[in-house]
Amino acid sequence: MDPTQIEIMGQWFELCYDAGVHLEPATEMGQKIVDAYSSPKRHYHTLEHISHCFFVYDQIPDVIEEDNDLRFAIWFHDFVYDPKLESNESQSAEIAYRWLQKLDIANPVHVQELIRSTADYLRPPQGGFAYRILHDVDLAILASEDEIYRRYEKGIREEYEHLSDQEFFPARKKFLQGLLERRPLFALEAFEHQWERKARLNIRQELKRIEKVEILPPTTEK
Repeated sequence: MDPTQIEIMGQWFELCYDAGVHLEPATEMGQKIVDAYSSPKRHYHTLEHISHCFFVYDQIPDVIEEDNDLRFAIWFHDFVYDPKLESNESQSAEIAYRWLQKLDIANPVHVQELIRSTADYLRPPQGGFAYRILHDVDLAILASEDEIYRRYEKGIREEYEHLSDQEFFPARKKFLQGLLERRPLFALEAFEHQWERKARLNIRQELKRIEKVEILPPTTEK
């Protein structure tokens, strides 16, 4: 593992220790997590994304009763990620559920439901405080500074490299417009005040870039 992976995986072992997971199963699953998030086909949904999620999560000042559940949900929520599939969240949730249930730790059903909730961000989170937290943590990238947002934008496009521009950009445009229609975009009041304006500005700027792509004539093969 490189230094970045070692640093973020240190948080994995801290969580496992706190939850009562023995070293062997923690190490075994930890390696699977590294392998999953380090796939060469991933450009945004990587360990760096997980690290950013925890950076945001740890800024929340409230006492979170379901802390371990949320942390496991963050770790597993993109365990399976294939842009060609529509079952990524359900598969990731099932893997988390089985592992947690086998070890009899945390609340496997709750973690499973939290992960499943990440399948749809065009509707407000359907659930309590924990669901709102996970929602905002995962969408926090939308309020990033310009350079970081552009890397996110580029990473998403690279993950969907199997789609042509004519296929990808209309779908991306529809998703972004759906986000703009939500008010507020962030579920937690603190994050809404802190990030809402910047996130909407970033989304609108990306939409303008998409419009420029859409007006370009399609390339033709010779």
